[in-house]
Amino acid sequence: MKPFLLFFLLIGAQLVQAQSLQRVVPEQVGMSTEALMNADRVIEEAIADSILPGAVLAVVHQDKIAYLKAYGHRRILPHKEAMTTNTIFDMASCSKSMSTALCAMKLVEQGRIRLQDPVQLYFPDFKPWVHEDGTLKKSIRILHLLTHTSGLPAYAPVAQVEQQEGVSNQQKLLDYICNCPRTFEPNENFRYSCLNFVMLQHIIEKVSQQSLSDFAQQHLFSKLGMKHTGYCPTSNLELIAPTEKQADGHILCGEVHDPLARILQKGVSGNAGLFSTAEDIAILCAALQNEGEWNGQRILSPLTVKAMRSVPFETEKWGRTLGWDCRTPYASNKGDLLGPNTYGHTGYTGTSIVIDPDNDLSIILLTNAVHPHDKSSVVRLRSQVANAVAASLYPPKRIYTEHYYKRFLQFMDEPSIQSSDIIMLGNSLTEGGKAWNERLNNPHVRNRGIIGDDTEGINDRLHQILPGHPAKLFLLIGINDLSRDLTPDSIVYAIRSIVGRIQQESPQTQIYLQSLLPINESFKRYKRLTGKGCLIPYINQELKALAKEKKIKFIDLYPLFTEKGKNLLRPEVTTDGLHLNEKGYSIWVEKLKKYL
Repeated sequence: MKPFLLFFLLIGAQLVQAQSLQRVVPEQVGMSTEALMNADRVIEEAIADSILPGAVLAVVHQDKIAYLKAYGHRRILPHKEAMTTNTIFDMASCSKSMSTALCAMKLVEQGRIRLQDPVQLYFPDFKPWVHEDGTLKKSIRILHLLTHTSGLPAYAPVAQVEQQEGVSNQQKLLDYICNCPRTFEPNENFRYSCLNFVMLQHIIEKVSQQSLSDFAQQHLFSKLGMKHTGYCPTSNLELIAPTEKQADGHILCGEVHDPLARILQKGVSGNAGLFSTAEDIAILCAALQNEGEWNGQRILSPLTVKAMRSVPFETEKWGRTLGWDCRTPYASNKGDLLGPNTYGHTGYTGTSIVIDPDNDLSIILLTNAVHPHDKSSVVRLRSQVANAVAASLYPPKRIYTEHYYKRFLQFMDEPSIQSSDIIMLGNSLTEGGKAWNERLNNPHVRNRGIIGDDTEGINDRLHQILPGHPAKLFLLIGINDLSRDLTPDSIVYAIRSIVGRIQQESPQTQIYLQSLLPINESFKRYKRLTGKGCLIPYINQELKALAKEKKIKFIDLYPLFTEKGKNLLRPEVTTDGLHLNEKGYSIWVEKLKKYL
């Protein structure tokens, strides 16, 4: 059966379960967006240094995607394409842990194989280790394959193997593995070897009577709804991140980069060949963090998951778990700050998965660093990113409304603020203006208003804005602070802090401080503002003085909206005594036009 075919046969039965993890703002799960921006910075620096063309970072915490971001380009040859969060990556050696190891352990828990089974039980021609004087023999077992303690060579000479005649390339490779030199006694050393996992593939396929691709789809990916994960992709090719440019000028895209898997294994190999996305891998990580189950679908038992993330007693000194890495030199991708039980894997193309069960945290960093040429290393970058993510694990000072976080997430998904942008920053009055770029006939205007926001909320999201150093920023905030019983002087002080921070972190940004608008208490809609309309003129007076002190523009909107001779919002420009109707927005727009 062709790769992916079984998946499509099963998808109808599994569709009800197929859904991505919920995306949230980091603060909703006890993480800091501002701290996570350190990960953004090191990734963007690596791209600027031509270490990689682009990347996707996903962070999973408490069964939710707390951070999902794309950087740079997924392709730079023969033309440039921007990286997107749904980009499909060649997972390279992460295939070992995501697919082959999980499939092997599925057979273990089904009672069909044992970790202590010698490979010869399934393939009698597979040679054991033999002492150089021929007096001692020792079997290589499934446990040794999973933990890279078998003594098999690291790789196979692809061209030499391919030159053999008479059998398929897959059989040629199997013959080579069965007969190649065993360079040390099993469990007496550690050598990372792709051949270990090719041999595991053959055992899985012989026992299950299915291809590795079909077995993995049936028991893992289809069950979890990982709809962009599999071998030999034939659809969504435009979403695949290309890898290396070959000697003949051909750029690999949708073909596995690993030569052993591509040339000898037709793309389905125990050591490499899997393609996936950050969001699909996030689902797998959530399942492993939930003892093998996610969204009502179980792929492994709790004890199997525990065994997979634990270093076996027999191989304790080598630090490798059953298909994953815990503390060998290859485990540097977990960084310096995560818990002692953290495990993960990396892939040669630039992929990385880190799972910290102690902190319920998973870090997925996907890159195609070998595109268009294999000339750089992301080893240091992986560790830097892991450290930045680990350091973001601390609770926020304040919990905001669901709508605040919804808008916050929308802003995260929008293109980053640029130096040519004009920011409308405020509360419901600003958000209610909706398409300010159309109102002001300027494509650079960005609406960054949030219903219910106050000065603290503004300050807690300036880090989304200031690194882009926008050209202009129009600030209108304070009425919700007044409704929450802050004193006028406290409100002005908070706005002073916001202005000061903008000037410090983005000194080239022109700030336009707008007055508070009047309210009309006769509508009797907002009881927390009852009796407070008379305080607004004083606040505006202090804001005008603040603008003069800080040498910024002050835009006095207040008189444009008051009834003649009264400090009341004109009924004809409001919907409820606080918010504006279209006539009100037209007045506001006319006032702002001259400042653009």
